[in-house]
Amino acid sequence: MKILGIGRYMKVAVLFSGGKDSSLVALLLEPFFEEIELVNFSFGHDDSWMRAKGAARELGYPLRRMVFDADVLERALEILQSTGYPNDALNYVHPIAVETIAKECEFVADGTRRDDRAPKMGFSAIRSLEDRLHVQYLRPLAGLGGKAIRAMASRYLDFEEELSEKHPASDFEVGLRYALKERHGQMEVNRIFPSNHTHTRVIRRKRFVQEIKGQEDQACQSIQSES
Repeated sequence: MKILGIGRYMKVAVLFSGGKDSSLVALLLEPFFEEIELVNFSFGHDDSWMRAKGAARELGYPLRRMVFDADVLERALEILQSTGYPNDALNYVHPIAVETIAKECEFVADGTRRDDRAPKMGFSAIRSLEDRLHVQYLRPLAGLGGKAIRAMASRYLDFEEELSEKHPASDFEVGLRYALKERHGQMEVNRIFPSNHTHTRVIRRKRFVQEIKGQEDQACQSIQSES
């Protein structure tokens, strides 16, 4: 049953890797949604999703783990090896993930940024998704560059940056790296993926921000009581 964002109660499902971008998206959406569910997609071959689970716990939101069908992984690996570059494979799996959760929730969000080339849905694909499934696809970071995102995330989150080959987070690229290495070895990973690419991993939500929010909630309750 689709959960509709009508009336006073609204829910959003956020594609979540455990990194700073998707974590910042969840925080930015807090004022507008009563319920935020973090959804992590994996290929089922590694335990990097546990990092997303830890980050979700620090943010204070539930995490739902979903595993792509085996044929999605097979096709993604074929694209990786035939093109010799990750972008097309990432752009193949990303809309599948978005559409999967859009079938259950009217509002769907992710952490794709202004300067991203992959994964990233084009305008026509977004319109098609929204029109076919009667959903709203949100990209809160679409107008922001990397420096602005880092500065904003640093205000609310403690995070660290590591090489992608160490699987610091649980996103599509990390999962494809792992599966490709498992099937074809590290040399094939090195051929396709950039060696210096990094991912972030959220360690904690800064406590003082939570304390301020708690004080604001108490102030609101006090005002309502007086009125």
